[in-house]
Amino acid sequence: MMDIETVQTEVVVIGGGGAASRAALSAAQAGAAVRMISKAPLRKGGSTVHGASEMMGMGAAAGFGDGRDKPEIHFQDTMRPARGFIDEKLVRVLAEDAPARVCDLIDLGVQFDRLDSGAYRLIRSDFGSYGRAMSVAGRTGRAFVAALSDAIAAAGIAVDAPVALIDIVRDAAGRVCGALAYDSEARRFIHYRAPAVILGTGGMHGAFGLQVSTSEMMGDGQAIAYRHGAELVNMEFHQFGPAMIHPYVQLFSKSITVMRPQVTNALGEAFLPRYLPDGVTEADVFDEKVFPFTTSNVSRYLDIAMAREINEGRGTGRGGVWFSFAHVPEETLKAGAPNTFRWLADRGLSMRNDPLEVGIAFQCMNGGVRMVEPSTESSIPGLYVIGETAGGIRGPDRPGGNSLAEGQVFGHRAGVAAAARARIGEFSEPATLTETLDFLKSALERGAGCDIRSIAKSIQKKMQRLCLVEKDAKGLTETLETVRAARADLETALSLKPETLVEGLGIRNMAQASEIVLIACLNREETRSSHNRSDFPDADDDGFGQSFVISRSDEGPVLTPHRYA
Repeated sequence: MMDIETVQTEVVVIGGGGAASRAALSAAQAGAAVRMISKAPLRKGGSTVHGASEMMGMGAAAGFGDGRDKPEIHFQDTMRPARGFIDEKLVRVLAEDAPARVCDLIDLGVQFDRLDSGAYRLIRSDFGSYGRAMSVAGRTGRAFVAALSDAIAAAGIAVDAPVALIDIVRDAAGRVCGALAYDSEARRFIHYRAPAVILGTGGMHGAFGLQVSTSEMMGDGQAIAYRHGAELVNMEFHQFGPAMIHPYVQLFSKSITVMRPQVTNALGEAFLPRYLPDGVTEADVFDEKVFPFTTSNVSRYLDIAMAREINEGRGTGRGGVWFSFAHVPEETLKAGAPNTFRWLADRGLSMRNDPLEVGIAFQCMNGGVRMVEPSTESSIPGLYVIGETAGGIRGPDRPGGNSLAEGQVFGHRAGVAAAARARIGEFSEPATLTETLDFLKSALERGAGCDIRSIAKSIQKKMQRLCLVEKDAKGLTETLETVRAARADLETALSLKPETLVEGLGIRNMAQASEIVLIACLNREETRSSHNRSDFPDADDDGFGQSFVISRSDEGPVLTPHRYA
């Protein structure tokens, strides 16, 4: 017998990162009764909390820097690398609202980095015309979540964590009317009844062997929304690049690579030169390097070379290569990478004297559940999508600093919109809950079943090797076959116990989300920005100069061309 508790509220916020925290606070400030649920304990999970780099910041033309920088310039910087792939009205909102959201964070006590003069230290990020990204000692997202969590506690918002989303619940008219979750500590299901649900479950880091955040993000929100008929967009575009993988995880941005590390494989070979075409030097590659990977300049050869060395068995045991800065003066390292220098020293390591293990790590999805309105509402009425779960504002490339800005801008808008819906919404009867409970009952009563951890490892291994730096039809198809076989097992032979329920359902979602990504990657037969098809090495604006909206059919994902104005 399944123990099910019913909780009635007005707004359910699912997720515990920066976007979800902002949404919960804004919904409560707008007068709604809010319940926040998070798969990981608050302040412990998600990209916002765990992201770390020398250049991690929030982009906002807030008037703290060059007087020529305005929200209109921020808008243009975002549209320029992704026009046709992103929703102009969403980008306009992002650029215009970001200054107010930065000021909110300052009011909440976030101590952004300052110069000796007292002025805010502003970072000029990739694709940015001016310095506008504001940071907090390289761990900006953690500072955001800490401040927002304190505000959530002060506001008396109920937070259920660790509690994992099992499914959203819709009524007979297709509108969202709540969510089903599982409290693994109490071993009980919770049916949240609410007229508005905000989905901020993050990305699908757990689908890859190496990633810069936490592996509990397995594409839950994307997979669940897709199964309910929500539209997704831009799922073939994701961000990744060189990241230190031991003794802690940190992406390596331009401030690191511009110091031109010596790069060797596990055999001690300096391998990069053999991957460079005539006329391109190692210095060219390092000086142009940006994070994330892009095919738009010669820096791509570093990622390509690293991936091939690792995939061909010349990497380290953890799946990396070695970076050494022994040739760089210590004062240069301290000045150019102060956070990294300090973080390593705190762990008893020297950035100058110790080689660093670096792999290609997944960082972020650029696609997700399609926002159809600036309110963040999806194509399912009553379901709002935010943060990395959402799609429509990130295309093939995007300016650095936009990710944190998106979380704050659209988290706030989602909270306000969900509260407004709750004021006029009615508590309709659930129509989809029975089907979900029947699936769970069957899985919980099943005896022997498929090996979920073996399935997860097989997907992660192939996604890491064949769906990151270099893609081709052969590798993508091979991975898709693995994922589809896994999905078949997970749908028919998934055996759950109370202690494995969250893990098993997460792997089921991971397989579903991976299938969508792979089909989107196979469909885009061109090379563009982070999407690098070795069998289609050129961009094809005529055939692929637009997004593809993904929807569910009885036969599987259907892709429809969609060109944003």
